[in-house]
Amino acid sequence: MSSNREKVLNDITHVEVMIGDQITKESSRQAAIDDQLEASVDTSENLLQERGYELPPQSAVKAQSNAGSLVISAISWEELLEKAERSTPKNASISDLLTDEEIQSVLTKHQSIGEELGWLRSLDRYDLSLAVCAGIVAGVMDVVLVKTPAHPGFMGSKGSDGGWLSNNAKEIFGKIFTKERISNLERQFKTPYDPATNSGLLRKVAGLGPRTHRYHSLGHDVILGFFYGVRDILNGEFTAIDKYGKIIVQQVGEPLNEGEMFIFRLLNAIITHVGHLMSDVATPAGLPAPLMPLVSFLQFGKIGDKEYTVAEVARQMYRSGYDFRFFASSGIPVFTAGFIISLGNFFKPETNREDSDNRHYSARKLSIRRQRLLAHSVGLLVNAGKVSITRNPLAISWAQTLAFLRYVAPEMHFLFHGKEGVRAKMVEDEILSGFQTLNKDIDAFLETQTDFVIQL
Repeated sequence: MSSNREKVLNDITHVEVMIGDQITKESSRQAAIDDQLEASVDTSENLLQERGYELPPQSAVKAQSNAGSLVISAISWEELLEKAERSTPKNASISDLLTDEEIQSVLTKHQSIGEELGWLRSLDRYDLSLAVCAGIVAGVMDVVLVKTPAHPGFMGSKGSDGGWLSNNAKEIFGKIFTKERISNLERQFKTPYDPATNSGLLRKVAGLGPRTHRYHSLGHDVILGFFYGVRDILNGEFTAIDKYGKIIVQQVGEPLNEGEMFIFRLLNAIITHVGHLMSDVATPAGLPAPLMPLVSFLQFGKIGDKEYTVAEVARQMYRSGYDFRFFASSGIPVFTAGFIISLGNFFKPETNREDSDNRHYSARKLSIRRQRLLAHSVGLLVNAGKVSITRNPLAISWAQTLAFLRYVAPEMHFLFHGKEGVRAKMVEDEILSGFQTLNKDIDAFLETQTDFVIQL
């Protein structure tokens, strides 16, 4: 691909050098002819005036018609290239087409393309203000409305009645999933990844118990479960992660509908999995917050009087009420921050909107993504202050943390790997735009000319 592109550029350079030389020579020849013709006309006019003839006004011109137009035969690109290769040196380059000043002007413009990809250029004052305000609003909502899940006490902290949002989230889930409905769902959607204790298991899972078994069962994670849970149902297995961060997979039952077509088995497994999650979401222990069981891999740290590891703190948080319902309530401030960013960009002042509309599409997407990253960073800082003051890990906003990671990951990838790719695309688009403009100018010029006709 690269060699083909270099050959095309080299061919175009040869043709442009030849045409440039021809234009220069023809311009010089035409200028000399014009000078001679003008001198001859002046001499003739003076002679006629001396003999008493009255000259016609200079504005009087004769109309020309296409009948007398010069017919120019167009040649193919191959013929033009062959002619150019014969008349130009083999090492023809851009320096044969442009002066040093013109080359420097092109290089300066080339270097300026993509400047808006940098942090200081991608966000204007309006964008920064919008992102910071959105983050502050999310942080204040988390402090005032979410607070912490209701609990009697955690790692030496005082008990909490919970926040308005978190308490209402539990009530809403409780109204939707009544005890009777939960019982029906439990009977209808039994799964192999639901052992509550180590009794009957071939391999023991450290930490597994009635209060924590959903935290250790990867099938109960609302995101990971759509892989591990569905797979466990299909295979009759139980995939768990113990309190020490070890993944344990073991056979606990028969595969689902073995012998049937896989697509039907898969659909049945998905329905069973969703039904089982619905049966657990409003129980006293609830479901774990999405992806939070992965914290079990962080086997380090000495937190609190009992010197818990980070993994054990997350496990104890689930035991103390940090479940999916609390995660859903803590996600409302995060959603609010994103909504403010979207709304603010929709109602962006016209002066700024015009600048935004003129940007490259990738640059606009980058600007919005960075606004969201900045908003979630501010929200996370406010949440960090909340955790620092309360000294209660239950005050951590896992939803805000996931949102921050959601935007910081692509930003890091962009800075280290994707920036030059986007910039190269912007340069290519700029070049194509220039060619399109040139073609339009040529077409417009040809439409106004009547003294020659191009014959294909």
